[in-house]
Parts: sequence; C-alpha cells; structure tokens
Amino acid sequence: MTHKNSRGTILVVDDNPTNIELLLVYLHEKKYRILVTRDGPSAIKRAVSVKPDLILLDIMMPGMNGFETCEHLKNKPETKDIPIIFMTALADIETKLKGFELGAVDYVTKPFQKAEVCARIQTHLTIQEQKIKLAHLNDSKDRFFSIVSHDMKGAFGSLLSFTQYVSKSFDDWSRDDLKRLIYEMSASAEKNYKLLENFLEWSKTQMGATPFSPSRVLIEYIIVQAIQVFQEQANAKNIKINYDFNSEHFIQADAQMLATVFRNLISNAIKFSNAGGTVNVTCKEMDDQLEVSIEDNGCGMNQDLMNDLFTMGKRYHTTGTAGEKGTGLGLLLCKDLLDRHNGSIKVKSKKGQGTTFIINLFKK
Repeated sequence: MTHKNSRGTILVVDDNPTNIELLLVYLHEKKYRILVTRDGPSAIKRAVSVKPDLILLDIMMPGMNGFETCEHLKNKPETKDIPIIFMTALADIETKLKGFELGAVDYVTKPFQKAEVCARIQTHLTIQEQKIKLAHLNDSKDRFFSIVSHDMKGAFGSLLSFTQYVSKSFDDWSRDDLKRLIYEMSASAEKNYKLLENFLEWSKTQMGATPFSPSRVLIEYIIVQAIQVFQEQANAKNIKINYDFNSEHFIQADAQMLATVFRNLISNAIKFSNAGGTVNVTCKEMDDQLEVSIEDNGCGMNQDLMNDLFTMGKRYHTTGTAGEKGTGLGLLLCKDLLDRHNGSIKVKSKKGQGTTFIINLFKK
C-alpha cells in the first residue's frame, strides 16, 4: 500500500543479509517504502496484513522456497493481485518458466545490477497502478451505465404507456383534460431528451470524441446566454435570476463546453428553487482564477448527498420543488468538462436553506 511520502511499498523476501542490505541501499535512494522478511511463512503473513505494492521474492530459501511462497500468495484473495518479481542466480529457462507459470511478472538476476533492479520495479509498479485505476474506472462505469440504462428504459416505458393510454381513450377526454395530459407528456419527453442529451455528451467526453477547442471567450456572455435559455422556466415559477457583472472577464476556454456547464447548473438552480425565490449568479476575480457562483435559496441538500454528487455510479434521486425529476448525470458531465479546463467545481448547501455551486477557472 503506497504511503504519502513514498513511491510505493515493496516487500523484500530474502534470507541473505548481504542481498537485503544491497537492495535497501538501492531502493531507499528511490524513496520506496521497504519491508523485509527472511522466510516464506513470514512473507505471506506480512503480505496479507500490509498488502504491499510489489514483492521481491528470492527463490532459493530454506524451508518454504520462493516458488512455494509465490503459490501460496497467488492462492490467497488478499494477495493474489500483488505483482511478484523473483530474485535468482539461476538463469536457466526452466526456472524462469516455472516462475511465470506460478504468476510472477518478472525476474532480476544475481548479482544485482542497480539500474536493472530499479527499472524493473518501477515498470511493474506503474503497470500495477494503471491496472488498479482501470479496474476502478471499469467498475464505476459498469454501475453508471447500469443506472442510466435503467433510468432511460423506465422513462421511455412510462412515456410509451402514457401515450398508448391516451390514444386508446382519446374520445373519453375533455379538451381541458387532453391539454393537461399533452402538457405532462411534453414535460416527460423533455426530461427524457435532457437525460439522453447529457448522456451522449458525457459519453463523447469519455471517448475523447469531443475536441477541446479553447479560445478567448467572454464568460459573462456565456452565462447570460445560459440564463436566457431557462428564463421561461424561471418565469413559470416566479423565480428571479439576479446577475450583476461589473466588469468583463475574458478567459481561454472552450465556449461550448462552458455553455453546457452553465446550462446544467442554472437549470438545477431553477429546478430546486421555491416558487417566488431567487437565483444569484456572480463572477469575481481570485488571483489568477475566475470564480463563478450560482446560488439558490431552495430546498438544499444534506451532507450525504453532497458527498456523492460528483461520484460516478452513485445513485440518488432528488425531486425539484415543483416535482421536477433529476438524474445527477448533468453534474457528472459538468465535472468532466471542467476537468478538461483544469478547473474545479464544489458545492455548499444546507437542507432547507439553498445550494451554491462554485466554479473556479484559470484566466489563462
């Protein structure tokens, strides 16, 4: 397990003090955290408790040799994924093949060559780190896609059932009833379209299919455009959107990506504001950054929900003050698009007292 001030934790298993001393000199220079055991059983026990990032394992040890130790480690769920590099003076192909068959990732030969030992260790630590990150990412994406597919199937299934029901009993409805039902179907279709739009946009960013095209943009202009898109929704809830930009702020950014971010955040602010409430949008300079705040005085959220807002695969449902449905996908998209700008997004909120999203962007 990697510690804060080290490049990785390495368990060295060797019964020869001279070899251990030499490896300690090599590896401490590279700022690795080093653990040492001198026999197979001790190595297994230490590996289970500490879970090092890599194991350097001598083959020729009394009692339980390196091959047997490796086999035990690979049979334990706690240690089976830890990369093992064998240390040996035996250079025959049969020895190497046996080690690979047992699950080792590499060999270093004795007498040790400093450059070779350090290079092989760093290579396999890098590979291991990438494997762990990829596994976490794949797991999160699997859960995320499962959530989105479930939501989309449910949303379109509900809309389909609704339209079928109305069409079959069309003559039984009054004009006012039909008007109300059509309005509800339109609202449902709009919500589904927004979900699909955000999902497709997020998918493109993950695949690198959305080009990042920064240019000199006036951030106030992008924000005002986003406000205008949702002005009608704000008017329907008698919500006033306040913005007062005292000066112009130009930054290097992708205008389309930032427009997507602000549209999502302003839409959320209106959705979760109480009728007759206000949404305040401010922009100010903070040293070499611009800080944009979007504040509402609506329903707010608790700490547990705030902790999961930008976490892929986390499922939560929040209903707007007028019954509007949210999926959380828009916020995930916002974070990804801001990451492309080396920017950040954070949230402050209190249940029943409103929410503020704060965006920081570098001016250059």
